[in-house]
Amino acid sequence: MSHRAKTVKASPSSRVDHLSALPDSVLQHALGFLEAREAVRTCVLARRWCHLWRLIPRLRVTEVDVFRSVEKLNEFMDQLLLPRDHGSALDECEFDLRGFLRLDDARVDLWIRHVLTCHAQVLQLQLYTRLSSTQDLSGVTLANQPLLSQHLWRLELNGVSLEDSFLDFSSCSMLKDLKITNCVIDTDKILSQSLKHLIIMGCELCWRLHPTLISAPSLISLQLDDYAGVTPILQRMPLLETGSVSLGHHNEEYCDFCDQGGFGECDCGMVCLEDDCAPDVSVHLLGLSTASYLELIASSKMVTFKRDLRYCPEFSKLKSLLLNDWCLVADLQILLSFLHHTPLLERLTLQLCKKPKSDMELEGSGLMEEPLILKQLKIVEIKCQMIDERVRNIFKILSCSSISLEKINVQKL
Repeated sequence: MSHRAKTVKASPSSRVDHLSALPDSVLQHALGFLEAREAVRTCVLARRWCHLWRLIPRLRVTEVDVFRSVEKLNEFMDQLLLPRDHGSALDECEFDLRGFLRLDDARVDLWIRHVLTCHAQVLQLQLYTRLSSTQDLSGVTLANQPLLSQHLWRLELNGVSLEDSFLDFSSCSMLKDLKITNCVIDTDKILSQSLKHLIIMGCELCWRLHPTLISAPSLISLQLDDYAGVTPILQRMPLLETGSVSLGHHNEEYCDFCDQGGFGECDCGMVCLEDDCAPDVSVHLLGLSTASYLELIASSKMVTFKRDLRYCPEFSKLKSLLLNDWCLVADLQILLSFLHHTPLLERLTLQLCKKPKSDMELEGSGLMEEPLILKQLKIVEIKCQMIDERVRNIFKILSCSSISLEKINVQKL
């Protein structure tokens, strides 16, 4: 027998169990990367593993199809969460329960608040609100009580109904990131003193047909996109650096009667502000006025932006601005208003996706009598389907501001 063909059998006493030699904290950290159901199943490996899963720092329940019924899901979640010691800190919790269309409101709320008592720092919850617009499926409505946590710093909610006090995050002093998507927001206020980054996408704002007030004075970035319902009011955000606001596609329509301050009944569906939010109060622009980078995208029938521009604040820090068709629907006054209030603007992007009206003229030319001061403007991008009268009028405005044509870049969509 050759030397290569020889095999050496290790004796049982020479085998070393390196995995068992690891401390519990290391094993629990590793288990945290597994889906929760798989982590629990490790309890059959050995006596030492029986309770390791109870203290893992991350909980991920995402493969809910394996439970096949709401009852089995409830049983698993109760055994996973409720016996857990409040002193065993949780780094992250991810609950993706979108496999079930109907869950018990109180039970889901109990799970959320229990993980917060375990000092959860990151919480992600994804549920269904409704399957489609043609089917009336009641979603999970979380309890009308504020969350209490001194450890939570990121919260993501998808597909739930949120009422009044739940969106008062005054008792979550460490909360920095908040993302709300595809939710029903039925409250008059969203409050947080600590929040740095806020995303609200695809939500329905429906508090008694009145605008929801967003008060987050520490906010650095804001993304408000594709909502339905009533346009929210933005309070002052003195630290805001980046704002992306896309509004009006599913709610407000232009109404000459209401926009001119008319009183009485009107079937346009617009909601008038209360006395404490008089028409001379900015709905959006004042809250966004400290941003350095700003995107404003709205329906051509949006009203609130146009109203805000009557009392347009100074955008003293704004360096990059993106506007779409709504700023040129009737005339160029909106664009002119912005340019008169952006002394440090370096980059201007105009997205002109819709065909202009045949009777569109360069109205508001009286503003041209006051020269624009755009010394810092370096790049102008015009994205359009065709070179039309709007584009030519924009060239006229910029040429009167001593903007070199070489700085203007026209891109066809």
